[in-house]
Amino acid sequence: MRTMPRTCLACASPERAAIERALVSREPLRNISKRVSISPAGLLRHKRYVAHAIVKASERRDEHLGNNLLDEMRRVLSKAWELLARAESEGDHRASIVALREVRECLESLGEMLAKAEGPQRAPVTLAERFERAERRLAEMTKEEPQ
Repeated sequence: MRTMPRTCLACASPERAAIERALVSREPLRNISKRVSISPAGLLRHKRYVAHAIVKASERRDEHLGNNLLDEMRRVLSKAWELLARAESEGDHRASIVALREVRECLESLGEMLAKAEGPQRAPVTLAERFERAERRLAEMTKEEPQ
């Protein structure tokens, strides 16, 4: 017959928030232990759990920030394409050139951002390859065909 593992005393403590603040502020374990009647070994185990939770929360925050940035980049790129289409339909060549430059800059930025997200590459990647990758990736995300 198996026994259930013991519940973490720090997790079950009504002073959990104060314990975690003390752990994060690097207060000595023996001082915390005296104050809350939990062994230094128990506090050390809980400290590892808290550190892991902080890392996970940071990763989720970074992922959320990246998603927001990518969404904003897609919105700007979409707007640039709209402006280009409008300028071309009105026959405004100067506005078309400006809008086309904006599209190009958006694609460059998106390509750089995606290249950084992919991590280090073994072989150098040309700008044209980055554009192709960015367009394919963007098409996958928006379920459209690359232009």
